[in-house]
Amino acid sequence: MEHTGHDGFARPADEILPPGTDARLLVFFDAWRSARSGAAVPTKRDFDPFQMPALLRFTWLYRDDPVAGDFVCLLAGEEVNRAWGHPIKDKTLRQVVGDEDYPVVQARWRKIIDTPLVQYGAKQEKLSSQDLWRAERLLMPLASADGRIDHVIGVSLYRLAGSEQKRMALFEEDIVQIPCAEI
Repeated sequence: MEHTGHDGFARPADEILPPGTDARLLVFFDAWRSARSGAAVPTKRDFDPFQMPALLRFTWLYRDDPVAGDFVCLLAGEEVNRAWGHPIKDKTLRQVVGDEDYPVVQARWRKIIDTPLVQYGAKQEKLSSQDLWRAERLLMPLASADGRIDHVIGVSLYRLAGSEQKRMALFEEDIVQIPCAEI
């Protein structure tokens, strides 16, 4: 890895991720990059979430479960559960995002682990039944100890967006995907 003196990385996170990305997501991105140890994707074991203790309440982790045929939530911070309106641990991705959005979200997550790539997104969305939230997210792949890329870890920063009740459908334009090989 080429070191330039800026956080030890060849390119600073704010040059890789979209302009205006919340600084907390830049911290998360750099913690993930530092765990890679020369690999395209770090192992779950090597990623230390305690490098970013202020983000733990916004962090979630899913594992691709071949038996369930879906991603299953292994953990979710308090702010994530609050935004969804209930605890999401042990729920499948389909149960969390709902049948309408599941095909788009599931295809994106498959691409995250299959390519592998990092995904950034920001939009207004109706998560719980009562509130419209502004969500800014960064999703990244993690590998199991055997090297199989089968986890998606993310930080979702939520804030109430107002009282508007209409929810927009998901579109590809809502996200930016960056192959790990280019980071």
